[in-house]
Amino acid sequence: MDIIRTNLLSAGQADEIKELLNECRDSKGQTPFFPFEDGDLFYLLFTETDNNAAGRILACAAALSFFEESGAPYAECSAFTRSDLRRKGYFSLLFDELSQDIEKVDLYFPVTDPEPGTLAALASLEAIRDRDEYRMELELECAKAFSGAPFQETSAPGTWKVPGSRLHTQWEETEHDSFLLSFYQEEKAVGNCCLSFFGDSACFYSFEIKEELRGLGLGWEALSLTLSLLLKGLPRPGCRRLSLHVSGLNTPAISLYRKAGFHIKESLSYYLY
Repeated sequence: MDIIRTNLLSAGQADEIKELLNECRDSKGQTPFFPFEDGDLFYLLFTETDNNAAGRILACAAALSFFEESGAPYAECSAFTRSDLRRKGYFSLLFDELSQDIEKVDLYFPVTDPEPGTLAALASLEAIRDRDEYRMELELECAKAFSGAPFQETSAPGTWKVPGSRLHTQWEETEHDSFLLSFYQEEKAVGNCCLSFFGDSACFYSFEIKEELRGLGLGWEALSLTLSLLLKGLPRPGCRRLSLHVSGLNTPAISLYRKAGFHIKESLSYYLY
C-alpha cells in the first residue's frame, strides 16, 4: 500500500483519478465532481492487486480545498473509494493522512445525493449535516425578465436601463470574462452582482441588495435587468444559460430565482467534521 500527498497532479495521476470516478458513478449514472483545478492538496492511496497489469490500483483519492470567510479558515474535502474496495479501511487510512493538514480549520464534506455507503462513512467520522445548498439553472430563452423591452444606453456612457425599471446598471470587467455589475436608483448605489462566462454559459454570484433597501422589490428588478442585459448580448455575447448556487436556508432568494425561471438542478449537502 502506498499513499501519495501532492499539491500538483501529474497527467497520469489525473487519469487514474478519472478512472476511479467512473467506478464511483451514482445510481443515475452521473460521474462525481472532483476539484482537479481548484484543489490545493491531493491524496492518492494505491493498493496491490492481482487483477491489474501494473500490480497496483488507485483504491481511494481525496482533495482538500482551502477557503477563508470573514477571517475564519475552513477546508472542503472531496473523497472517493472504488466501489469494489469499500469497507476495507482504505478511506480511514487516507483520512488519517490528510487529517494532519486540517488540524486548525473546520472541515466540510460536500455530498451530492448521498448513498448509504457515503452516509456510513460520514457517520463513522461523526460528521454532522451542517447545511444544504442548491445549484439552480436557467435557460435564457425561458427567462422571465423585461421581455421585449428596449434596453438602451443612457446619457452616461456605459450606463444601461430598461424603460419602466427604477434601476440602471453599469459594469466593469474584473478579470478575463468576469464582470461586476452595479445597480443604481437615480444616483444611489443599491446593490451588485458578478458574472463569470464559460463558453455559452455564465455563473451568477455575489448578488446583493443593500440591507436597508430590501423588501422593496429592487432585488427582482436588479435580477430582471441582469437577465435583460444577457439577452441583449451584454456584457458578453453568446450566453445561453445561467447557473448559480444558493443556500437551502435562503428561502427568499430561492423564491426570487424560481420567479425568474430558475430550476433546481442539484442538491448539495455539507457535513461538518
